[in-house]
Amino acid sequence: MNSLQKAGRLGFRVLKIAATNPRRLSHIFGTALSVSDDVVDKSCDLLQLPTVDVNDLLPAAGDSWEIKMLMFPKTHASVSLLEFTALILLLKRAGSKQIFEFGTFKGISITQLALNLPTGSDIYTLDLPDERLNTTFSTDPEDAAIAVETGKGSLVPAQLRPRIQFLKCDSAKFDESPFAGKMDFVFVDGAHNFDYVKNDSEKGWRMLRGGGIIAWHDCRHQDPGVVRYLLQSSFKPSRISGTTVAFATKP
Repeated sequence: MNSLQKAGRLGFRVLKIAATNPRRLSHIFGTALSVSDDVVDKSCDLLQLPTVDVNDLLPAAGDSWEIKMLMFPKTHASVSLLEFTALILLLKRAGSKQIFEFGTFKGISITQLALNLPTGSDIYTLDLPDERLNTTFSTDPEDAAIAVETGKGSLVPAQLRPRIQFLKCDSAKFDESPFAGKMDFVFVDGAHNFDYVKNDSEKGWRMLRGGGIIAWHDCRHQDPGVVRYLLQSSFKPSRISGTTVAFATKP
């Protein structure tokens, strides 16, 4: 069915709903508006990125995978349960023992990842110091508010803290060279403007070994800097359906 045929069928249905159940029109138009947000700006058209179903991240054969998650009270700027499931599956696909996260915030993401790593793994998470700090690149108001919020990593359980190395630095000034080619998995979830996404992604890519996986959070129209960078990158990323997570595997 081509676009003109789809438009005609949709128009007929809208007229039918308007005549028989007009209160439901708000749902129809709301859904259409939401979907159109993903494609209205060509420079960050989400549909240009291929999609993968979360079920496709499961192993095709071999032993089953066990995943662990800790349930936290609802908090802002966090990751959904489905997104955590996807991230943990990516972590396991990469056979991870060395991982790096850009953007600790309260520490919920690094907690979920650390819970699913074997004893003796090297786990790093990077964020700004708690004290107010001018960032190298400008950030939007939401990112700026998160950047100066205190208590970074405060939700990481006490029993996990000794396993995690908390690094305090502006990622734009962070020297990734000691980690080059050593990481199995990198998670990019720091500031979401184009400059920081580019900085964190390119440093994260250099830190990955061949076959390692890099993942991004908030690949969505509300964070156009993430989408614009991924569309321009050479990483060949894919989105995971039903989430705002994108990922790429280093050759």
